[in-house]
Amino acid sequence: MAITVSERDGVVIFKLSGRIIAPGIEEVSETVSETLAVRASPAKLVFDFKEVTAMDSSGLGALMKVYSDIHPHGGEIAVINVNKHVKNLIVMARLITVFKSYENEDDAVAALLHHP
Repeated sequence: MAITVSERDGVVIFKLSGRIIAPGIEEVSETVSETLAVRASPAKLVFDFKEVTAMDSSGLGALMKVYSDIHPHGGEIAVINVNKHVKNLIVMARLITVFKSYENEDDAVAALLHHP
C-alpha cells in the first residue's frame, strides 16, 4: 500500500495504490492528517483509486473519518478512477452521495473548485 500527495489549484490529490486494508490503513490516515494539519480550511480532497487493487471496510472507515473531520468545516471529498469492487463497497455502505465520483482528475478538481 502506498500513497502519494500532490496539489492542483488548492485541491489536494491523494493517489492510492495497492491494497487499502487493515492494518496498513494507518498510513493513509496519518498521511491525510499530516497534510490537512498544514492547510487552511475548507479542505478539498480528491482520492485517486486507479492503482488500488483491493479495499476493505477499514479503508472505507478511514475515508469516513477524513470526511467527518473536514465536512463540518466546509470540506469536500471527491473520488476518481474507482474500480468495480471499491464502487460496490461505497454503494453498499450507502456513501455514494457522500463521496462524489468523477471520471478523471480534471473533472474532480473543476467540480470542487466551482462548488460553493
